[in-house]
Amino acid sequence: QEGRFDAKASDEDIHTANERRLKELIGRTAGKLHTGRSRNDQVATDMRLWLRGSIDDLRRLLCKLITILLERTEREIDVLMPGYTHLQRAQVVRWSHWLLSHASNLSCDFAKLKTLYSTVNVLPLGRQTAADC
Repeated sequence: QEGRFDAKASDEDIHTANERRLKELIGRTAGKLHTGRSRNDQVATDMRLWLRGSIDDLRRLLCKLITILLERTEREIDVLMPGYTHLQRAQVVRWSHWLLSHASNLSCDFAKLKTLYSTVNVLPLGRQTAADC
């Protein structure tokens, strides 16, 4: 499966697995992976790279969902539904308004993911102290 990485039994730990895989991809240059970097640095970098990709995936999917909600809002503008308050039926509302309320909340989540990406998108190499504080 594309994008999947499996550790092998011969790998000592995740760090040697990463180095082995990198060597498969780019050759001998992968042997320089440890130069001036602690394993903590490598873990922090790996986590940040994984998080960046995951945030990108979430934002892409969230954008698709918001687009679908907006398209349905336009198509189904005349659909009415019961509104609820305290689990009791209340006044009639438009289905499209209900969809828009969700699209609005999801757009806030999209913005939060953008902020999170900029927080995660920092190179952590060299930030670990000798005492790991």
